[in-house]
Amino acid sequence: MHKNLLAAAVLSLLVFSACGSKPRFAPEPVPERENQAQPEYGSEKSQSKIDKDKMGRIIDSFLGTPYEYGGESKSGMDCSGLVRQVYRQYAGFDLPHDTKKLYKLVKDVDRDDLVYGDLVFFSDGWFSVSHVGIYLGDGKFVHASETSGVTVSSLEEDHFRKRYRGARRVIP
Repeated sequence: MHKNLLAAAVLSLLVFSACGSKPRFAPEPVPERENQAQPEYGSEKSQSKIDKDKMGRIIDSFLGTPYEYGGESKSGMDCSGLVRQVYRQYAGFDLPHDTKKLYKLVKDVDRDDLVYGDLVFFSDGWFSVSHVGIYLGDGKFVHASETSGVTVSSLEEDHFRKRYRGARRVIP
């Protein structure tokens, strides 16, 4: 069932906004959760300690949720609200509902070592981080966009590639 939700969310992608701006992009196919990250995003030495099935069910339950600035419920949420809720439901963590605080709070991860569950951060065009998502593998991540709500996108989309500012690991 969660594959159908993922497919429906990807098909509904027409436009994206990184918690503020509204760049347009063409959606890309959603990865299977079982796929391992491609070499440019992850190495064989990096292993996620996250239960992908458990976190995947939580993420799937939020796909399609509309965007709401400051929101963190199924009636509406923003990017840091999504991260906060996923990790609260997954592990009982009480992460800040603030992208900049999340960026400073958790362990830095090299792009080559990304694993499922890592947080990926983007800027609004300047260096300061303004958007966050959760890495899913194969260069894909889930996030909340102003125009599409909770959705899956690719780090290779021009908008995200240019604005990528780093990654952090919540669970070592």
